[in-house]
Amino acid sequence: MKEYKTITRIAGPLIFVEKTEPVGYGELVKITLPDGEVKSGQVLDTSGEIVVVQVFEGTSGIDLNSGVKFLGETIKLPVSEELLGRILNGAGKPIDGGPDVVPDEMMEITGTAINPYARASPSDFIQTGISTIDGTNTLVRGQKLPLFSGSGLPHNEIALQLFQSLRKPAL
Repeated sequence: MKEYKTITRIAGPLIFVEKTEPVGYGELVKITLPDGEVKSGQVLDTSGEIVVVQVFEGTSGIDLNSGVKFLGETIKLPVSEELLGRILNGAGKPIDGGPDVVPDEMMEITGTAINPYARASPSDFIQTGISTIDGTNTLVRGQKLPLFSGSGLPHNEIALQLFQSLRKPAL
């Protein structure tokens, strides 16, 4: 596994690595800082000359002399029935004080891309019975249903009413 010392730029949580062999979107990355600390990241974009990597732990301490290794695999989550009811952090590690999950299987967390052209176009009007939504923000079956609410407003009741209207047959 090659280590590249070709970081050309650091911007926020991103590093830009130049002149690599072909790498894949979503591929995991290990970044070794000059002091020996190791950080993790993931490939966000690749082009002919530059690979953009998002650093999970932040870019503090990373400089142009840091080494970058592409691991050739994507993020996987350990799964088993022991996972049911557990509370995990964003990296899939238990934070509820319970034991580590002993996996039955490691599953990819990156799903396959959806071809938007192959999707059926939204077409069936959803009558919610809420005049402001029906008149100004018409909802259609097959689209994402946006619901915005402020603190103290009855968003749960509105969401329930929308869900119930989805279950009713069209008139």
